[in-house]
Amino acid sequence: MKTYNFKVSSPLRLFLTMMLSLFCIILLPFAESKVVFPGSIFIVMILVVIIPICAVRLALFAKVKVTLDDNTVSIKWIKQYLFCNKQDIIISFDEIATYIDQDDSNWDWLKIKTTDGKTYKIWHFNAFQIRSDGYSEFISTFVSAVKNYNDMIRKEVQQSSVSIKPKTIKRAKSIYETTGGLILAVFAVVAIVGLTIMLIVTPSSPTKPPNYLLFIPGYIGAIYFVFRTYIERKK
Repeated sequence: MKTYNFKVSSPLRLFLTMMLSLFCIILLPFAESKVVFPGSIFIVMILVVIIPICAVRLALFAKVKVTLDDNTVSIKWIKQYLFCNKQDIIISFDEIATYIDQDDSNWDWLKIKTTDGKTYKIWHFNAFQIRSDGYSEFISTFVSAVKNYNDMIRKEVQQSSVSIKPKTIKRAKSIYETTGGLILAVFAVVAIVGLTIMLIVTPSSPTKPPNYLLFIPGYIGAIYFVFRTYIERKK
């Protein structure tokens, strides 16, 4: 039995908290204009900036303790999201139909689908992470445990006198391995080439030159997606 503690989050929570932060930034100049006595700007900053930042941190991150053995994986919530009360989960390997583990530039995630159609996801935010917090070790151990479980099931079926197909846990395809992912990668290549040609051949105004920095995030995202699709499909 092995136990791992790490923080979890989700892209949706990140998006909502970023929108809240942006709203607070936009609201700050308006709040400053309403200052009526010396020193009240500090109160405004606490109300409009500091408190939302603390709320964002509480809403964005939670902490779980995942316990893994040869037959089960259990998830216990050590620290809940703000205003949430998620239930602890125990999943037997006998209940798991498929799983998928995927790592991206900012997110890692594990998706488990059970035989009764339920889906469980663990999202891990890895941006700005200096050292491992236990998530990578958990994924490595989980994949090994699934392999051992499948080997055990196959061995039991081979030793039995009944000819049946072993019910093993299958790894589902990531987006980079699917047909939809391949189509998106092709579209990304076309967009990169087409946009580059357009920027080269389109004359720019001397009074208002284009801001090429605006295209850099899109280029980086498209190139990363194409690269990951190539690597994952080559395995």
